[in-house]
Amino acid sequence: MSMQLDWSIKVSDLLTTATIVISVIALLLSLSKDRDAKVTEQASRVRSAAATAIAKLDRWQALQISMYQELQPTYVGLSEKLGESFNVQRVRDEFWKQVNIERTRVAQKVLDEQLGTAYSDLLSHFPAARGKFTDAFAKLSSIEAAVTDSYLGESESAILSLEGMQKNYTTPTLGNALRKAAASHSAELKSSSEAVIAPVREYLFSVISLPDEELVGSIRARKGEGS
Repeated sequence: MSMQLDWSIKVSDLLTTATIVISVIALLLSLSKDRDAKVTEQASRVRSAAATAIAKLDRWQALQISMYQELQPTYVGLSEKLGESFNVQRVRDEFWKQVNIERTRVAQKVLDEQLGTAYSDLLSHFPAARGKFTDAFAKLSSIEAAVTDSYLGESESAILSLEGMQKNYTTPTLGNALRKAAASHSAELKSSSEAVIAPVREYLFSVISLPDEELVGSIRARKGEGS
């Protein structure tokens, strides 16, 4: 008895095969869309964290510089107080007191706004950011301290230099000297801090500008290096 193979193809078989192929294609497209959506979402989170870090760095700089502007009314008050009683030592002490009050105000705002941990949201994506930010803030802290100490010293000298000059004293004399010291040190603080902040800002802008795939790939590569 001879065997014969049935080579005929039924329409139902074709439909079944086509259905399977279409289902597989649809599944692959769905998975691809899900993957693209996840990549976009992850990249967006990193960009948001980087943008926040940039804003916090700029905010730190603005707050520190604001101290010199906030002290402007103090210069007027001290000038008038010296004209009334001409107690140079007392005016010097009051000047230090007001500067310390403003400096404490700025430090509290930096703490409240968590500006010193601007990198925290980036750590899970870019561990290297910790080193960049801790180094930057260490330098910024040193710059702020050095500029403030210089400002206090120059201003104190300007106040004490008026000892024994009551006869020729006018209120603009002290006020102008204090404003001059404030202006020069404010400019110094801005330029010195900008030299530290600019490279970090450029690094973060380079992160933000990366295409989604490249940005996420960079994250994975960095995590692989750290493991």
